[in-house]
This record gives sequence, C-alpha cells and structure tokens, in this order.
Amino acid sequence: MDVSGYNSSPVEVIGNMSTSAEDTSVERPRTPEPVQHSQPQSSNDRNQQPSLQEILQMASTTVTFISTITTLFHEKGEQNSCFREEFRRKILFTAINAHAWASARLAHEHTVARDTLEAGIHKLLEDEKDQDRMRARLSEMFEAINNTVASLTGLG
Repeated sequence: MDVSGYNSSPVEVIGNMSTSAEDTSVERPRTPEPVQHSQPQSSNDRNQQPSLQEILQMASTTVTFISTITTLFHEKGEQNSCFREEFRRKILFTAINAHAWASARLAHEHTVARDTLEAGIHKLLEDEKDQDRMRARLSEMFEAINNTVASLTGLG
C-alpha cells in the first residue's frame, strides 16, 4: 500500500478585500494531492502486509491532517469569540448612547419649553405695562379734554 501520496498541505489564507476593522479573512484548506497509484502488482504483493514504515507514515499523515483541522477549528472559535466580545461591546456602547440621547433630549425639550414659556410670560408682562401706560395717557388726555371743555363752558 503506497501512502506517500497522503501529505497535508498548509492552510492557505485568502484576505477579504473589505475595509471593515474586523478581521474577515477566509481560510480555505488546500485539498490533498491525489494519491499516485502504481501499476497493479502481482497477487503475491497484494497479499503482503504493509511495512512498519508505511504504517507509521500513514499514521503521521493522519495526525498532521487532524491537527491541521483542529487548529483551524480552534482559530475559527477564537475569531468567533473575539467577534462576539466586540459585538457585545458595540451593543452596550449603542445602548448607552441611546439612553444618553433620550435623557438629553428630554432635558433639552424641557429647557426649550421653559424658555418659550418664559419668553411668552415676559412678552405678556411687557404688553400689560404698555397697556397701563396707554391707559394713563388716555386718562390724562380725557382729563385735559374735560378741563378744556369745562373752562370753555365756564363750569370749571
């Protein structure tokens, strides 16, 4: 049994061209190279047990392939946990910002409403003062007219 064709290739990492800050690399393991079979041998060779060297080489290749797979699995798990941690941090940041905005919006609306009401009250007070001044002027004018009429008619 010829197992020399079983060799694991290193993992090829192809970078994604996105501009995000996140690590978005895609890992694709290379496919194992096809096994090169020799010409059929005689029935005597086929019944022969594989040598110890062939068995060890086959086990070593299998262990290398399994370790490559587990390494990829652990790396992807680490990437996922980093992504989850970053995602949780961003969600918390967004929630805090939304709460701060909602609180600030209420305070801002309250301040704007207060300022609007104070301006309205101030305008009403000014209008009332203007009306009092007008009443005083009208009263003075009517008093002057009454005095003039009284002095003309001789009543006063």
